[in-house]
Amino acid sequence: MLSKKELAYFEKKLLQLKEETIQMAEANEPLSFEDYGELTSYDNHFADTATQLEEREKQRVLHETANNLLQEVNEALERIKTGTYGVCVDTGEPISYERLKALPYAKRTVEAQKELEKENVNEASIPEDPSFLTPEDDVRGDKRIQVVDELISVHGNSSS
Repeated sequence: MLSKKELAYFEKKLLQLKEETIQMAEANEPLSFEDYGELTSYDNHFADTATQLEEREKQRVLHETANNLLQEVNEALERIKTGTYGVCVDTGEPISYERLKALPYAKRTVEAQKELEKENVNEASIPEDPSFLTPEDDVRGDKRIQVVDELISVHGNSSS
């Protein structure tokens, strides 16, 4: 359990991180064509448009990342208020001081976070689409297609 002094330290650190994150989010508002002084993308050279689109995408990702971080920080501040800061939301075990110092908005122990990430990877894995495989009973004069399918089923597809 964290002492009052340690909680005050983390609250101060979280509030500072919140301020920095708000500034980052505001500085990275996604841009529109009008922000570049263009009324339409019609008369732009395709390279100019590509550069602008890349910059807009970069701004969007930075803005979204800042907003996600801000949400995490706000949740951590709320956990301080409710007295659950420093306790893993999944296991109820204390989160190590070193982890909180490195990541003050951490809500899971290292082990619980690894388990969550492992589950997310398993859920995100794309199931094999059998519609692209040659049926096993398909008899063709050229066996190379079946051999490739067998290799893919045993070793996976390196192109995906």
